[in-house]
Amino acid sequence: MGNETIALTHIALYVTDLTRSIPFYRDILHMTVSDPISLKEQSTGLRYGHSLITHGPSVVRNLISRAKPAAYQHMFTDICHCSTADGTVSLILVQQTHPEKGYTRSVTGNTVYGFSCHLSPDIDLDDLAWDMDIADIPFQHGDTGTDGLEYSLNAEHSLFIRDPDGRMIELVPSSKNGEFLTGIKSAFLYVNDIQASKKFYTETCGLTDITPPAIAQKDWKKSIIWMGTPGGTPVLVLYQVMNPDGTRIEAGGYGLDHLGLSGISKGKETISEPGCVTIHPPRNGGFSTYLEDPDGYLIEMRM
Repeated sequence: MGNETIALTHIALYVTDLTRSIPFYRDILHMTVSDPISLKEQSTGLRYGHSLITHGPSVVRNLISRAKPAAYQHMFTDICHCSTADGTVSLILVQQTHPEKGYTRSVTGNTVYGFSCHLSPDIDLDDLAWDMDIADIPFQHGDTGTDGLEYSLNAEHSLFIRDPDGRMIELVPSSKNGEFLTGIKSAFLYVNDIQASKKFYTETCGLTDITPPAIAQKDWKKSIIWMGTPGGTPVLVLYQVMNPDGTRIEAGGYGLDHLGLSGISKGKETISEPGCVTIHPPRNGGFSTYLEDPDGYLIEMRM
C-alpha cells in the first residue's frame, strides 16, 4: 500500500452537547478546543438553503431534505476542532440540532467504543488518577490496548476515563514530550463480524493483525483484534461483543462521523460524496477520498 507508516490522523465524533463536551476536552484532557463552528456558515449554498428552509413553506424543506440529505443535515450542525500538543487536529466534535424541534440529537448505538491517546512522560499516572478522583471523574486502570475492563498482573497499564457521552478514553504513557496529550493513538470500533472487518482493513487499507498473544480473547464474551503495521502499535482496535445468549451485540448507530487514516493508497470503491463532516484543517495539503468499511464506518484518506 503506502510507503509510510499507516496512522490514525483524527476521529470525528458525534456528541450530545458541545457545551458539556468542550470543558471536558479542554480542561480535563488539556486539548486546544476551537469555538463552535456552524457548518452552514462555511458555505454560501448552505446559508441560502437554510434561509429557504427557515422562511419558506414546508414543501421546500421536504424537497431539500430529500434531494440533498447530507447538506440538509449540515445546515443544523456545529463542530469543534480539538488539537493535541503539536497543534494537530486529532478530534472533531460534531453536534446536530433537530431542524424542526430544536433539540440536539442524542448519541445512540455502538460505533466508537472509545479511543486512546499518547500521554506525556512528564505526567505520572498515579498523580493523574488522584486528580481525576478529586475532580469526581470516574477512572480505572487497565491493560494497555484493551477495552479497559482487563487488568493483568505484570502487564502494562493505562488509565481509562469516560467522556461526557460515555466513550472510554485510554491514556497511554509515551516517550514523546508535551504538556499533556501528545497525539492520538488508536480508535476502538464495535464491529458486527470481526473477521470480515479484519479482511477489509487488511486487503483494502494495508493494515496487519498485530494482536499480541497476551490480549485476552473470550469468544463467548468478546473478541479484540489490533490492526496496525508490523512492529508498531495498533491504529484500529476491532471489538466484537457477545450477548449472554451467544448472539452478537449489533454494531452501528449514531456516534461516529468518520475516521482519518494516513499512509494508505487509494482503495477500491471510494465514495465521492460521503456526507460526513469534511471541514477541518488539511494535513500536508492534498485532497481526501473516502471508503466505507463493512459496518458502514467512513474512512478518510488524505491523498
